[in-house]
Amino acid sequence: MIDWLIRQMFKIPALRINIFQEVDMYNSISRILADDESSKIACTIWCEEDGWRGWNIKEDGTYYFHDIAEHSLGDIMQLVTSKQEELDPFEQKYGMLTEL
Repeated sequence: MIDWLIRQMFKIPALRINIFQEVDMYNSISRILADDESSKIACTIWCEEDGWRGWNIKEDGTYYFHDIAEHSLGDIMQLVTSKQEELDPFEQKYGMLTEL
């Protein structure tokens, strides 16, 4: 049953391409997190239909994910790459950067 479902899903070219892109994204994140040197400089920013999102690994090894969509690339770059103490107290209190 599962084999049949997978075959049906992979018959649709757009779905097959998107599945492989999603897997590749998670594999690349896993590779970055596994490499100590890469983890010091890891940062990713992407655009979704409602705005820009991103994640970053700080120098102390803390992982931050910005889960609220920003309207401009500059806003998300500033939030993801800034130090925690530089952030607005509202952003710190209400978790615009989520520490994982």
